[in-house]
Amino acid sequence: MDGPDETLRAAMSAEASGNREEAITILKDARKRWPQHATFAVRLAESYRAKGDHKSAVKVLKKVIKNHPERLDAVLTSARSNLVLGKAKIAERQFMRALSIGMDPIEGVVSISRCWMLRGRNQEAWTSALAEFKRTGAMHRGLHGILTEIGPKLGHPVPAMDPIAEQTVMSPNRNQEDSVISEVHAPSEIPREIISQRSTTNASDLLDELLDSPKKSQESQRDILDFEL
Repeated sequence: MDGPDETLRAAMSAEASGNREEAITILKDARKRWPQHATFAVRLAESYRAKGDHKSAVKVLKKVIKNHPERLDAVLTSARSNLVLGKAKIAERQFMRALSIGMDPIEGVVSISRCWMLRGRNQEAWTSALAEFKRTGAMHRGLHGILTEIGPKLGHPVPAMDPIAEQTVMSPNRNQEDSVISEVHAPSEIPREIISQRSTTNASDLLDELLDSPKKSQESQRDILDFEL
C-alpha cells in the first residue's frame, strides 16, 4: 500500500495531467487515511478551487485552519474562495491573518482592497492601493488595476504606471528575456528584479496601517483569528 508521499505524488501527477477528478478522489481518500497530514486537505481545497467549487474548498479548510492557524496556504486558499463567494468580511479577516503569517505585503493590499470594494468601501480601497502603488514605484499591475476600476467611480484621476512596467507588458519588440519573464510570472505581478529599489511596507507595519483605517468596522477590531467559517 502506498504511503503518504507516494499518494501525494500520485495526486499531483493526476492534476498535472489534467485529471482533476482523479486527483480529487485520491486526495479525499488520503485525507481520511491520514487526517494528521493537513497537506492533503489543503491540496484538496486547491483542487476544488481550480474547478470552481469554492464552497467545498472553504468547507475542507475549516478544520485545518482551526488546528493549524500558522498554515499560510490554508488561510490564503480559504480567503480567496470566500472572496469569490462574496463573503468579503470573512475574506478580509483571513487576508489580515495571512499578512501576519507571511503573505506578500503588496498582494495583501490588493486582496484586502478587493474585499473593501465588494463591501462598498471604495474610498478606503483607493487610499490603501494608491499609497502602496506609489511606494512600489508605480509598477504593480494588480494595484494599478484596482485604481483603474475605482478611480472613475470616485472621480479620481488614475495614476499612470511606470513606463518600464508598461513596456514589459505592451511592447511588441521586447527582447527574449522580457518574454521569458512574462511567461514565468503571473499577470498581476512584476518581477522583483525590475521593481523599484525602494522597499515597500513590511507586513507588520502594513497590518497596523490597515487595522487603523478610519472607517474600520466593529468586526475588524476583533482578533483577526476570530473569523467565521
